[in-house]
Amino acid sequence: MRVWQLTSRLSAVWFLDGGLMAHQGYSSLVMGGTGMLADATRWLVAHSVRSLVVSRNASRFVLPTSSGLKSLDANWEHPSYVDDVRNALRDLIPITHSLIWLHKPEPILERLLPLLPGANNVIVLGSMDAQPSLPLAGITAAYVRLGSMATTTGRRWLTHQEISDAAIVALVDGQSRQVGELRSIC
Repeated sequence: MRVWQLTSRLSAVWFLDGGLMAHQGYSSLVMGGTGMLADATRWLVAHSVRSLVVSRNASRFVLPTSSGLKSLDANWEHPSYVDDVRNALRDLIPITHSLIWLHKPEPILERLLPLLPGANNVIVLGSMDAQPSLPLAGITAAYVRLGSMATTTGRRWLTHQEISDAAIVALVDGQSRQVGELRSIC
């Protein structure tokens, strides 16, 4: 299925094979989406009836006014992280879409994804050497693997817009993808 994007800085309209795809009715979870994924987070929240945004500083993240929006300040390295997320999700279940960016996803995903049965899970993976590894087998999700881009003088990291655009497309079509080349900056 082909996806065309008509976008401005903070909004996107998606056409699948020429027909407008409706996004209303989502119940979404975003973890770690307040930095490089900020535009993707805003897009998903804008297209969701209810959302939970989880990050170290989620309460400081500026989002469109939404009565169905909850934020949870939580650090993924803290032992109570998954339990804190589970408690915050109680009013939002079932979650239809999740956007997840964690530095070390494996230990969290093993406990988190069972809370999201049937959800369209998008996991963003990156690494300092532009060689992000896929998490443990058996985790059902669309993966967005982040690489780097060639320039006339070497290589550069991806922009926040390139990363957010890829995450939004994965949320729409449920397909894994790679952004840039999986080559080191150095």
